[in-house]
Amino acid sequence: MLLVVQTAIVMTEHLNIEGQDRIIVRFAEEYDKANPQTIVDICHSLYRKHWNTLFYVDGANRAAVNLMKVAFDESLNWETNDVSPEIMKIIPVNFTTEHKQMLSHLHVMISKNYLAIPKQFEKLITSLRTAYAREYSLDKEQTSFNDSLDALRLSLKGYNIK
Repeated sequence: MLLVVQTAIVMTEHLNIEGQDRIIVRFAEEYDKANPQTIVDICHSLYRKHWNTLFYVDGANRAAVNLMKVAFDESLNWETNDVSPEIMKIIPVNFTTEHKQMLSHLHVMISKNYLAIPKQFEKLITSLRTAYAREYSLDKEQTSFNDSLDALRLSLKGYNIK
């Protein structure tokens, strides 16, 4: 049986432009009913192109995380509460416990003008324009392209700009 899922990938880059920190979206795409191996192949291709890339992934699907970890030659012995960007490229995140903090972090990045999204990433822009949250819990029924928004939240997890 082939597992098919809705998946989004968002890749960001941190730049310091004239003393000003910016996080720029470099890649954003949604994949409808994508084969997990196809997603791994896309991520691995992005890694080959941008060698210093970390992947923050939803840790809820252990099989998909392990598929990524195998492709990047990482240990399959992991828990979401015991991960480190210093020793891993594939960093599983517990969305259940961290979703509010990640939405709050996204809000700060936007409010402080740290985030730049080029206009060609229309789905990602639409997801932000339609995002609706209550107490930092995203209402996915009212948010268009919520997978893209989740991928953006994961991508921003790697940045700690004051």
